[in-house]
Amino acid sequence: MAAGEPPNDRPATLRSRRKASEKCINTFCIYLFAIAAVACIAALILGLVVVRVKTPTVKLTSVTVKNLHYGFSPTPFMDATLIAEITMENPNFGEFKYEEVTNTTLIYYGVAVGIGEVKTVSVNAKSNKKANFKVKVKPNSSFVDVDYFSHDLAMLKTMNMSCIAEFKGRVRLLKLFKEKKVSMLKCTMSLNLNSHGVQNLACQ
Repeated sequence: MAAGEPPNDRPATLRSRRKASEKCINTFCIYLFAIAAVACIAALILGLVVVRVKTPTVKLTSVTVKNLHYGFSPTPFMDATLIAEITMENPNFGEFKYEEVTNTTLIYYGVAVGIGEVKTVSVNAKSNKKANFKVKVKPNSSFVDVDYFSHDLAMLKTMNMSCIAEFKGRVRLLKLFKEKKVSMLKCTMSLNLNSHGVQNLACQ
């Protein structure tokens, strides 16, 4: 018994101490619950916004024509060099790296008439990056439809082509997560033989 403390006051003192202890425990529980709730919300946001991996996009943004020649003797022919620019957009919160050299194919009436090579590229989080590649286009009557080819060269002075490619890579999030994604490039364009330029460039 503390000195000077009346015997009848001891139960009241114990009750007071017990209430104070219970109050501290309750306050601690409230803080602990609040911290847990914040952690759960943060984990949910991380899972829905940050960790969820989206597929990057690749688009053909410009094409320049170099050294275009065509004629009809002894058979229809055309050759040109195309310098193409693609834009890669990474919507993720981590770096995306295209890990393989990618071939881009130009198709004319269902036949491949040129192949370009895009080297490995890394795109930072939430950013865009441009890359160039060169394609030597050389269709001739030995492997394309002669009637369509002759008509396009002589009458339309235009060759409608498509460009396709499959870019494979991985996204890296928080240095912990890696996920494979494949970006598809599907574009169409018209090569104008008179202006030596590309028109109607469109990508899906």
